[in-house]
Formats: sequence, structure tokens, C-alpha cells
Amino acid sequence: MPLTINGEVITDQEIRAATATMRQELEARNGPLELEQRMQLRERAMHGLVERTLIYQEARRLELSPTDAEVAELAATLVPRGDGDGTAGCRAGIDTLEVAQEAKRRLTIERLIEYWGKGVKRPTPGEIRDYYRRNKQRFERPEMIHAAHIVKNAETAQQSPDELRVTMEGLRQQLLDEADFAALAAVHSDCPDNGGDLGFFARGTMVDEFDEQVFNAPMKTPTPVFETPFGLHIAIVYERRAAGVAKLEEVAPTIEGALFRALHDREVGVKLGELQTKAVVKLGAA
Repeated sequence: MPLTINGEVITDQEIRAATATMRQELEARNGPLELEQRMQLRERAMHGLVERTLIYQEARRLELSPTDAEVAELAATLVPRGDGDGTAGCRAGIDTLEVAQEAKRRLTIERLIEYWGKGVKRPTPGEIRDYYRRNKQRFERPEMIHAAHIVKNAETAQQSPDELRVTMEGLRQQLLDEADFAALAAVHSDCPDNGGDLGFFARGTMVDEFDEQVFNAPMKTPTPVFETPFGLHIAIVYERRAAGVAKLEEVAPTIEGALFRALHDREVGVKLGELQTKAVVKLGAA
């Protein structure tokens, strides 16, 4: 049986398709659904279709609907590239109309949500400090270090394991002679990006063999050559952060973003709730 939302009809075929899609997505994440869960799917799908339709209707009323050109531009990015010339829409099994509809859905929702949230103010420094004081336990962190490494894997190197170790020992000697670590990593490491810089990380992020070396290493001194399942390494520790509560200035941007998103989401929820309260929804055609 179809749905009518403010005079706009959602067909039974659309409801069945939305129900099937929801089931596929849920089972892909969580495995097969129980009977009771399957029985609730149609109602959940209908609820989602009502929300989507109300959003489209409101976007049209506010003249926020995307243009055909904008829809076509986004749709082109949603079509998987083929193995041939990569022309959008030429790959077998691609429903270009469905892709265009999905592009329109995304753009319409984005525009209306942006419109609803444009009056939301960002949290003040005082609000950020207050949140930090009330939630300090959330910002506890373990001991962390900032390190970099040079790594060579014997399986990919064109050297025997003994020759590779000699090469790595030579690199370490250059480091002890004050060669630049990042420059050597960029040239010699199997992971040369950012000069081998791994950023800050806690114990347990890397494999045990790596942690054992770097968490016991002196600052800014190259470690001996050591082995992990990934190959031979030389590491260096740039900074250490003791376990404890992160400082406000370190987490303020994260807090600001979280508070702003909460305010924004609340405003969107209020606006959507107002649409739902005023909506005329009937089961069956108008």
C-alpha cells in the first residue's frame, strides 16, 4: 500500500525497494537479522521515506534544490570507473537514473541541513573551558611518544639478509655522525613518506618488537638496528608525553568541534520535528 505525504505519493514499489536496501545494509554490518527485526524493517523504511520526502518538499519550498548541472557533476563522481576508457555510465550494471537520484538526494539534504544550521553559533571559549572542567576524565591519555623510523624488508630488498643488515648498520652510523634522519628515510626507507615520521602513538599501536625498542630508547638518539615482522628498523624518538590528562589547549579544537556538531544536530532535529508535526501523512493514495 502506498504512502501519501502532504499530497505526494510514495509507491509501494518504492517502499519495498527501501526496505530491501535497509535489510542489505543492516545484514552487511551485523549479519542475518532475526525474524522480529525483519518484521520491523518496512515500518523503519517508511519512516525514512517520510523524512526524506519532507526534506525534499521543504528544500523545494525554500528553493534550495540543486540544479541539473550540479546533480550531473556529483553523479559523475559516483559512477565506478570501467576498465576501458572510464567513461561515466558505460560500465555494465550501472543504472544512471538511480545514480542521478542518489546525487540529488545527497545535495538536497546537504543544502537543507546547511540552511537549517546557518544560525547556530560556535561555542565560546568559556563554554569550551566549562566542558573541559566537567569532563576531564574523557581526556586522560596513556604515555605517548613521537617517533620516526627507517625500515627495510628483506623480501623486497635486492640483498641477502646479511647484506641488508650491513646496509642498515651503515645508515645508523651515518645517523650517529649527525646525518639528517628524515633525509635518509626519504631515500632509503621502504616507508619514506614524511621522512619516516610516525607521529605520536601509544603502546600497543605498533607491534611488540617495535614498542620494546622505542619506548625504552633515549631521546633523539638512533636505536640499534632491530627486527620486527615488517623487516629491519632504525628508529628515533623526537618527543615524549607522560600519561595523564591532556591540556585544554591541546583538546580545545576537538571540544569546539564536538559542541558545535551537537548544537547543529539539535537544531536540525528541531526543524525536522517541526516538519513532521505539521505533515499530513496517510497510508494509501490521496
